[in-house]
Amino acid sequence: MKVIGINASPRKGANTQTLVEAVLNGAEERGAETRLVNLREQKINGCLGCEGCKKHLGQCVQKDDLTLLLQEMTTYDAIVVGTPVYWYHVAAQFKMLVDRLYCFLEFGENPDTGEQTIKSEFPRGKKMIFIISRGDPEPPALFPQFYDHLQEWLNLIPLSLGAGRFEFFHQFGAGIDRKAARNDPELLRKAKATGAGLLSST
Repeated sequence: MKVIGINASPRKGANTQTLVEAVLNGAEERGAETRLVNLREQKINGCLGCEGCKKHLGQCVQKDDLTLLLQEMTTYDAIVVGTPVYWYHVAAQFKMLVDRLYCFLEFGENPDTGEQTIKSEFPRGKKMIFIISRGDPEPPALFPQFYDHLQEWLNLIPLSLGAGRFEFFHQFGAGIDRKAARNDPELLRKAKATGAGLLSST
């Protein structure tokens, strides 16, 4: 099995990266081939909204590192993506990645029934893990409804891409301590177990 881990945190070596690496380590110990990509080290742009990808579905017209990464993602059996939570939503780097996944999708309508349809050039059936590192505890002290909205939005990603199996791994209460995950042996154990679980057949 090939597993790619994508760290969308702008902070080097902080909680999100620690947890992505722990998941990859768990998969690697079970025999998986793994690769880590830190988006902060890549030249990436946001979606232009140009619709150029609809002429050749699955191919973004931009010439940056993210275009190459999007194509590489299609070759992996499992995808692990991590983001911190900023202002009750994902980091900007994560949002740019997700927006650019639009190049694989074409939304339409069944002319006979009026039913909304999604055509996708992204290979179906992949395993996906989303790592969410949050400063607030659970339950949060303020505005819990916005975290509910975030979770609903996150579900849209694997459902649109036709993931075969997906799960969310949360870190709560990290505050601004970039070493919170590194200093939590039980959290790291669970992250490694999550990665090892990618090699299971269920």
